[in-house]
Amino acid sequence: MKVIGAGRASEILDVGDGRVLRRGGRPAREALAMRHAAAHGYPVPAVLEVRDEGLVLEYLDGPTMLADVLAERGRLEEHAALFARLHAELLTIAAPPELGSGRLLHMDFHPGNVMLSSRGPVVIDWSNVRAGDPALDVAMTWILCATSGGELGERFVRAYLTHFNESAARRALPEAAATRVADPNVTDEEREAVRSLSRRESLRP
Repeated sequence: MKVIGAGRASEILDVGDGRVLRRGGRPAREALAMRHAAAHGYPVPAVLEVRDEGLVLEYLDGPTMLADVLAERGRLEEHAALFARLHAELLTIAAPPELGSGRLLHMDFHPGNVMLSSRGPVVIDWSNVRAGDPALDVAMTWILCATSGGELGERFVRAYLTHFNESAARRALPEAAATRVADPNVTDEEREAVRSLSRRESLRP
């Protein structure tokens, strides 16, 4: 098996026949969430098999949205609008009872987790999925883009936030920040950037 991609806590291996193994995360929980999203017409990779070490998923062609934004910065607004529509659509879906009450939250929704495949945009990496308030997921996306994407990330998230209730997302920032800071895969530099963003935005009217 050939490694074709890797994240902070997972890796993607090509297992042939149009399938990949995403090794790591919480396979059963992720499969539950992805199949639930797919049942509501949401674009996720097809879950072909659940294993102890990970998920066997369909292979997706095409770049990530992040790669496309970096390659064609003039399309930032266009991509931010598509990204916001995808997120808004997700946040209309009630979570399955096994995850708790509230809406289905991705909690790692950023352009690197949107594949621009030949069948359209597909949202990947559901390892942080949970149930809750949609504003929390928007706040987490705000944090992820603004603290890990540099100046381009700041521009992207500003365009994205115009499609949501920014005040509600700001109120959810402390909880999102606490969740991000507690992630063992986050660096100390990133933690300080998250705390700084949360402090700065809490002072805005």
